[in-house]
Amino acid sequence: MEPMPSRDRGKLFREAATDGAPQAQQVVDRFHLQKNFAEALEKFLRHKTRVLKAGARSLAGKARPAARTAVSKIGEQERRARHHQRVIVHKRVWKLYREGYHKEQIAQLIGISSQSVYRILKQEAAPPPRQRSRSHSIIDPYLSYLSERWNQGCHKARQLYEEIVAQGYTGSLRTLEMRLRAFRPHVAHPVSKQTITLEKPPSARSTALMIARPVQNRTAEQRVFLERLIQSDATVALAFTLAQDFGRLLRQREGVLCLEQWKTAVRASGIPELIAFVDGLADDAEAVANGCSMTWSNGMVEGFVNKVKAIKRSSYGQAGFPLLQRRVLLHPHDRSGKSSQEERRKARLGS
Repeated sequence: MEPMPSRDRGKLFREAATDGAPQAQQVVDRFHLQKNFAEALEKFLRHKTRVLKAGARSLAGKARPAARTAVSKIGEQERRARHHQRVIVHKRVWKLYREGYHKEQIAQLIGISSQSVYRILKQEAAPPPRQRSRSHSIIDPYLSYLSERWNQGCHKARQLYEEIVAQGYTGSLRTLEMRLRAFRPHVAHPVSKQTITLEKPPSARSTALMIARPVQNRTAEQRVFLERLIQSDATVALAFTLAQDFGRLLRQREGVLCLEQWKTAVRASGIPELIAFVDGLADDAEAVANGCSMTWSNGMVEGFVNKVKAIKRSSYGQAGFPLLQRRVLLHPHDRSGKSSQEERRKARLGS
């Protein structure tokens, strides 16, 4: 049976597979294709922060944001200043890059890391303001129950605390009391889990992953939020449809014909970020087509890849490839040497 290398879209992996098995058909791993598409979707959604905010507020029962205090205004000014500085750095990096400077030289001239330069050069447009996303809380698994009990008239934190402790809650009463503050302005009206979870809109990254995720793996709140986004913006609705089509294409391995039809639909959509993703597939077209048709994937070796990464990171960047190779492979002559030493030791003890 001919070898069938499965890999992600990195240039190094492609070259290694070509050198190791020149005659073999290569297959791009479907998980990495979906991941790359989600990254393109995230770039698109960064320009839709107003839509994300409007959808979240409507589900949380808020027509407009609360009045800003003096402290919040100062924080907003600081965030704007930081964003202005990021835009200046972005423009300087692209200016030097167009003038012919190498990435490492740009990093030294501006005083930023090489990783920052690489990240900036992935997107020519200036970065939009960062959207702060809500972090997860130990209360989250119990919000549906708490909102139900609140609507039934139970507004005492102590009683609610005892009830969720019986269900497995391990946090403190103080944490619960702070969480219930968001319920109290709505005493006269029914509340829902969205009242809390969507006080701040999901980030562009969270929304992109939400869209790329299979329907059966989304929570009820995520489904409601996505439905509201689709209803509020036609471009988001189009991107959502394309994302669902691409996910089905990968999961069901619908083949080259469906892939080409999907590419045509993306180009007709006029969404620059998704079009750039499709154009990038042309450099590895055959392997991408195989990934959409064949059953091969990286799934069987991802555990070992994770192990190699863990071993590499445990060296704290101080070890080169020879030591990594030695730690991972444990060369046969080393093992034989150890076994012969063990045999000599046993012989001495026996004599």
